[in-house]
Amino acid sequence: MGVNSKGKRKLVHRGRTYYWNVQQDPEDYGLTNLSIVSEDKKFILSYHVGQSNNDSPPFIVVKGIEFGGLENYYRQGWVRVLTPYWDDNVITPGFVIIIIEWCLLRKDLLELVDWKGDIQQIFPNRLI
Repeated sequence: MGVNSKGKRKLVHRGRTYYWNVQQDPEDYGLTNLSIVSEDKKFILSYHVGQSNNDSPPFIVVKGIEFGGLENYYRQGWVRVLTPYWDDNVITPGFVIIIIEWCLLRKDLLELVDWKGDIQQIFPNRLI
């Protein structure tokens, strides 16, 4: 079954289709979230908009199974991963592409955090 595209913007990047939207999430204390999902639903994530204005390090919520560096990591449910600092005050298709490319890039070290952004685990990515 495909993605419900109602209310979402479509983005085709490197031959793959993604849908994204920005909206307030009443279940997440009313924070504004950027949500990105691939058409095959393997890549699903959420990012709190405006984290560049906070003192704590920014993070992304990985909801799908596709994320560079988590291939060998067993998980149930969502995982929160520290991200680079991005200028995230205005969300554009170009910014969405930056996030997609960073998420798909294989990373040697990931810092997993809890819902507040406190580091819970440092996950070195080793080839087995």
